[in-house]
Amino acid sequence: MKKAYFSKRIYKNTLPKVYVDAISHSLLLFNRAKHFSFQIQVVEKRSGKSKRDKSLHLTVKNRFEMNDYYTNSVVQEANALMKSQSELKKMYISTKEE
Repeated sequence: MKKAYFSKRIYKNTLPKVYVDAISHSLLLFNRAKHFSFQIQVVEKRSGKSKRDKSLHLTVKNRFEMNDYYTNSVVQEANALMKSQSELKKMYISTKEE
């Protein structure tokens, strides 16, 4: 059994309020952008056509004014969620058929 003699855990009450607010804002913005990206993909998949002229990356980047690092992460997570949902749908259909 290994023992941890130190921890890198950071507690909110030990940080200045400015940092806590900045982190909270970043997480909120990231989750809003991810939800927006996922919703766009759902609408496009249901309708079969795209209503935007730019890529999903550029659409999210311009809408939420994020840098490329965060935008890439948002789009990748939304893509992973979309793929996961389609796999679950296949699994539910096969279970229902059995």
